[in-house]
Amino acid sequence: MKWSLERKIIAVGFGLAMVIIAIVNIISYQNTDKLFVRERQLEYSYEVIQKVRDVLTTVREAEKARRSLIITGNKSYEETYNTAIQSIEAKLTDAQRSTTNNPTQQQRLDIIKPLIAQKVSLLKQSIEFYKRDKYDTAIQLYITDKNLTIQDEVWQLITQIEKEEQSLVESHQAATDASFRFTIVATITGYWISFALLFIVYSLLHRQISTRQKLEDTLRESQQRYRNLFELNPHPLWVYDLENLSFLAVNEVAIKQYGYSQSEFLSMTIKDIRPPEEVPALLDRIPGLRWADKRFATRRHKKRDGTEIDVEITSHELTFKGRPARLVLARDITQQKQAQEALAASEEKFRQIAENINEIFWMRDAKADIVLYVNPAYERIWGRTCESLYRNPQSFLDAVHPEDKSLVIANLQNNIKKEFEIEYRIVRPDDSVRWVWEHSFPIKNGLGKVYRRAVVTQDITERKRAEEVQRNLEKELELNELKIRFFSMFSHELRTPLSTILISAQLLENSNKEWSEEKKLKNLHRIQSSAKTMTQLLTDILTLTRAEAGKLEFRPQPLDLEDFCFSLLEEIKFSTRAEKDILFVSQCSQRIAWMDERMLRSIVTNLVDNAIKYSPDDSKIYFTLSAESGQAIFQIQDQGIGISQEEEEQLYQAFQRGENVGDVTGTGLGLAVVKKCVELHGGSIKLESQVGVGTTFTVRIPWKSDLGEVKRKER
Repeated sequence: MKWSLERKIIAVGFGLAMVIIAIVNIISYQNTDKLFVRERQLEYSYEVIQKVRDVLTTVREAEKARRSLIITGNKSYEETYNTAIQSIEAKLTDAQRSTTNNPTQQQRLDIIKPLIAQKVSLLKQSIEFYKRDKYDTAIQLYITDKNLTIQDEVWQLITQIEKEEQSLVESHQAATDASFRFTIVATITGYWISFALLFIVYSLLHRQISTRQKLEDTLRESQQRYRNLFELNPHPLWVYDLENLSFLAVNEVAIKQYGYSQSEFLSMTIKDIRPPEEVPALLDRIPGLRWADKRFATRRHKKRDGTEIDVEITSHELTFKGRPARLVLARDITQQKQAQEALAASEEKFRQIAENINEIFWMRDAKADIVLYVNPAYERIWGRTCESLYRNPQSFLDAVHPEDKSLVIANLQNNIKKEFEIEYRIVRPDDSVRWVWEHSFPIKNGLGKVYRRAVVTQDITERKRAEEVQRNLEKELELNELKIRFFSMFSHELRTPLSTILISAQLLENSNKEWSEEKKLKNLHRIQSSAKTMTQLLTDILTLTRAEAGKLEFRPQPLDLEDFCFSLLEEIKFSTRAEKDILFVSQCSQRIAWMDERMLRSIVTNLVDNAIKYSPDDSKIYFTLSAESGQAIFQIQDQGIGISQEEEEQLYQAFQRGENVGDVTGTGLGLAVVKKCVELHGGSIKLESQVGVGTTFTVRIPWKSDLGEVKRKER
């Protein structure tokens, strides 16, 4: 009886499938025929649109040829024009023929036809007028305007024709799409039902054979999944009864971690692994679990030894041995929670420190232009909100002083992965200027790659002010020291010649008639020499003072250098009564030069006096005057004590003297005066010396100045 019923079902199912397939084929044939009809209608509509456009295109070609002929005078355009005019009528007739089934379109074409005829007539008139008079532009402009008016009317009618045909195209297309979709749906549905019936028939035939095999496979798979999921899971798993809360099954991991044996677990309820204070809340939640398929929560569990741990549980509802139960997976998160709490505490400490220090602390991403953190000190120092920096990480540059901005930007670009320090100024919104010191250093991850950059910025305005005050104080102290040295030196240097003058004058006053003329002249010479020393000292001081004040005037005049040098050496020998030989050699073919005689006197006098003072009595001094490359060269060479290399640069400063001068008197002003005078001449001075051997000064001054007698102040 059973197999007979299945055969009936197979026969009925197979017959229904065949009937459905036949119906689907008939529907497909009918809709395909309709699709061909609508396709022909679409082609007809596109043909109408194209032919109407051809008429207008031909008219435009005739108009274009007419304009080209009138503008260029090229007769080849006349042939193009004639060809277009001749084809207009045929194309218009063709368009009317294609719209025989649409009375509305026929009416529009009947309106267009006389307009085109009128436009063609105007084009012909334009050509005729052009042939009569090429320069009659007025009539051509009139015809062109008339043509444009007619063309607008024609274009409006053609646009209406195209719109109607386009509407027909769209409606045909919509109908075609709908028919196509219906055919597809009907076909798919019919075939799907047919295949479903055939599949049912096939299933019935094989059901009895495969049922037992499937049950066996399902049982094996279920057992395997259970073993993999339950026994081999790395986290504790158990199943408990939803009614009495007793454990129904537990895996080995739970036994090891919680310390209970399997028999102990199976004799307990889930209340036994919870702290006593949490049991009431557990009992309140149990009724709600019956309607919860999957549940996640964080709980505290108690081990056999009394240790409490934090666990994250995931539970699922299931039926176990015919009873409503839940499968629970428990993951120990005690260490993770402790780490999170430690991290939270650390972050809180960091926040408290960062938000209460006076320095700005900010953290930036090394790759992306993102500010990860900035403390409130940014608002106090920059005068701008932290939120503005988060929105635009480069906005801090807006406050950088214009004179320091390029330095700050270049420093950031050149030290992307380096540690650096920099000081610069910022301008706050209230226009106050502050100095900041910035220390930036990279932070590396576990792989040694830079992924963060930390910056500490400190307001050092008060320190800068203190440093400025300190520098001013030191400068003032140095100036006071120089003043003291100057007055001490000045008084010392003046005391000696003044004493000499006073004693010599008293001797002359108290001398009797028995004094010889030689003895009287000797005292007079002492007075004269002391007076000249005082004069030179005052001259040097005045020269340096004017130079420092920028008021030392440069007055070049024609000067015979050879005569000047001879005369000056005689004065020096007479005033110093020096016993040293001064050998002067002139190697200049040209003698007249443009120089300031007063300054040149200071240059030569100071250099020769130094050579005399710091040389032995039996030594010689060589003074050479020469010319080279448009420059006068004064070279003074002695065989004196010499100057050490370490002291050479300092000797041109005021009040500076060598450490080996001994008891030789001097002011330390001579070389400073020489350098100033040489610089005002636009020249240079060179020193070559060896301690214990001698010194050579070489002064180079331009031979001729094109300025004539001018005044030039030191800059």
